[in-house]
Amino acid sequence: MTNNIQNDKFFTDHDYDGIQELNNPSPYWVLFLFLGTIVFSLFYAVHYFGFPNNGRDQISEYNKQMALAGKQSSDQGPSDMMAAAVFTKEQMAEGAKLFTEKGCIACHGMKGEGNAIGPNMTDKFWIHGCKPAELAKVITDGIPEKGMAPYKSMMTDAQIRSSVAYILGTLVGSNPPNAKAPQGVECK
Repeated sequence: MTNNIQNDKFFTDHDYDGIQELNNPSPYWVLFLFLGTIVFSLFYAVHYFGFPNNGRDQISEYNKQMALAGKQSSDQGPSDMMAAAVFTKEQMAEGAKLFTEKGCIACHGMKGEGNAIGPNMTDKFWIHGCKPAELAKVITDGIPEKGMAPYKSMMTDAQIRSSVAYILGTLVGSNPPNAKAPQGVECK
């Protein structure tokens, strides 16, 4: 009886203290899947961790990210996005909507004429600079000592551009009634 069991195709020739090992191989698809994961892991390790000095190792990636963050720092924030100062009608319309929605009218008036809190935005006199980039910086960072909240967390860069477009393209020079007296330096 022992010989019949050993010759059976389901058992191997191994016999340990009367215990026989079954011949039960894995299906081929499982074997190919296993081998495929090994090949993929080798590709992944080389591609994402890389060889030294190939530009894909962690130190190189870190240096790239730091260089990118340095470019996007305050010296290239709102000032660069406002360098051209060419505004479209769509930007000005979006800015008009934001001027109302974000509560700018509470301090600057319905038509930007200013009131007891905020300055007049319709004349050519400005307190915090004359350039579009300086206006964008005021909107972005606010003027906390005068009560203006920073809008960098409430508005996207595109919305800030639209607000600047509305102020410079529509409000400045509109001469509304009951405008507040000029403040600051005349911008030419």
